[in-house]
Amino acid sequence: MNELNIGETILKLRKERKLTQEELALMIGISAGAVSKWENGNSMPDISILAPLARALNTSIDTLLSFHKELSEEEVNNIKSKLTKLFLNEGYAAGEKECKRYLSEYPNSICLKVEVASLLNTYLMMSEDDSEEFIKAKRQEALDLFKKVAESKDPKYMQIAVFFIAHINMILGNYEESERALNELPKSLDPVTLYPVILEKQGKKEEIQKFCSNKLLNYLNNSILMLIIMAKTSKKEKDYEKAMLYLDACHKIQNIFHIGLGSAAYKYVELYIEIGDKEAAAKWFKTYIEEVISMGYDYSSNPYFNKVELEIKPEEQKIIRKKMLKSIIDNEEFKILTGIKEYDMAIKEIEKAILSSFQ
Repeated sequence: MNELNIGETILKLRKERKLTQEELALMIGISAGAVSKWENGNSMPDISILAPLARALNTSIDTLLSFHKELSEEEVNNIKSKLTKLFLNEGYAAGEKECKRYLSEYPNSICLKVEVASLLNTYLMMSEDDSEEFIKAKRQEALDLFKKVAESKDPKYMQIAVFFIAHINMILGNYEESERALNELPKSLDPVTLYPVILEKQGKKEEIQKFCSNKLLNYLNNSILMLIIMAKTSKKEKDYEKAMLYLDACHKIQNIFHIGLGSAAYKYVELYIEIGDKEAAAKWFKTYIEEVISMGYDYSSNPYFNKVELEIKPEEQKIIRKKMLKSIIDNEEFKILTGIKEYDMAIKEIEKAILSSFQ
């Protein structure tokens, strides 16, 4: 064992708990001199002391004895950036392998677990294996990581972990588990409306614009999601008129704010195919493709959201968009529209976009 590392860990955790050597010694029934020797690397705690020592320092025995250095948020962000590029440029398998290597190297980093779980879940679209079994297994792995984060009770990451536990369980069809997780989230008033007022009082104009732009985008995306779910529910009930009402509102929001990547138009295609109106479906398909191709890779030219910075940079967005367009060509559901002028034109536009602007 590396005694110096254990001593450094004890010292770091003791200071985080704002304990003196005497207070820590009293909590576990030893002398302050013994604590001093541990922290100086002159001796190490007896194995029988490890459990009460870990409890006193509000940590685990694994963390206490770990030889792995703690990662700062900046270091985790750098790792995340490397992993993102790996997923996008070399594929899911390569990204997943490196994720597991980092987790093995830094098993106690809660922040790393959060980011790796997010990456494993997000970049499933880049996987060469798109079988239902594979996708389900990988989502379960991401879910297990988020559960470990939640079990850590780290207040900084608890809410985001619980949110993703609910989200992934919903995707997997575990609705009771999803609802149970959602019920763990605080139901208190959202303080978000206070922040702009506070920033304004402090004269922080740049921060106000950035904060409000981000929140507006979040709320609009949530509104779009609600409208699409309402339209989907109405479609299932064969209430097509109401489904169109919701999709129309959704499409107007997307057009006004230049967001959404054509999701409302996409849902219109599905709706008209179900109704049996192929001509209308083909027209909406063409609209959908035009919206996807014309959408920027960031918000720099969007007057509402030019302060919003995306985690995935434009060059990386291009890779995702290219894969998305290829998947549209291969979509069997839409091939029923083959032969209709608007559909065939849209397919040619996709092929042209893949060969030119996406190179």
